[in-house]
Amino acid sequence: MTFDEAAIPDNVVVYAIGDIHGRADLLERKLAKIRDDEVAVSQQKTVIYLGDLVDRGLQSKHVIDLILAHQDSALQQVWLMGNHEEFMFKFLDDPENNLEWWGYGGAETLLSYNVSVAPGAFNGKKAVKASQDLQSAMADAGHEPFLRGFRDSFEVGDYLFVHAGIDPERPFADQGPETLRWIREPFLSHASPLARVVVHGHTVVEEPVIRVNRVGIDTGAYYSGNLTCLRLEKTGYRFL
Repeated sequence: MTFDEAAIPDNVVVYAIGDIHGRADLLERKLAKIRDDEVAVSQQKTVIYLGDLVDRGLQSKHVIDLILAHQDSALQQVWLMGNHEEFMFKFLDDPENNLEWWGYGGAETLLSYNVSVAPGAFNGKKAVKASQDLQSAMADAGHEPFLRGFRDSFEVGDYLFVHAGIDPERPFADQGPETLRWIREPFLSHASPLARVVVHGHTVVEEPVIRVNRVGIDTGAYYSGNLTCLRLEKTGYRFL
């Protein structure tokens, strides 16, 4: 299957959103465009979040609040697990052995949940306290069970949606979470068609990348101010 051949079922319009990384301001504008986008009465709008909703930007909590606020809307929403969600949960479950999350964008996520950390080096004692405070804040907001329920992949028509990519040497059914959330090579340089066209984020690019076998849409929203949304309808596509 190649990108030129791939199709979405007639009764669905897909909106795939790249890595948000705590930029609720950009997501809010993108969701407004999706809501206002005209489709046929018979078509279901399906929004697929490709993971990395949290970290780096300063509005991770607001991002989750915004997504949850749309659960009762006419939009069907699908949420995929990114490597940053995975790392956040590793910190919550075992903070002393995952101190790196602090410098991996976790400090900004803690701030978004009003979790304060004492000045100085981030150490095991501070990590345990921050983890406890973050869990409490996420429980109050109803966020942790929601985030832990994210899936690793989603198929629609001739497309497979994942966070990072796939191992092109293995069948789709044999792809593990580590691959789907973290891979770059040999996926990015693989030039041959795959069984599905893969839509992914994770690897930052200045502009969306379209290849015969994949579409990459992580345009570094947290620093570039450019959050990409790929709109797929039948055999056509465009970017919102």
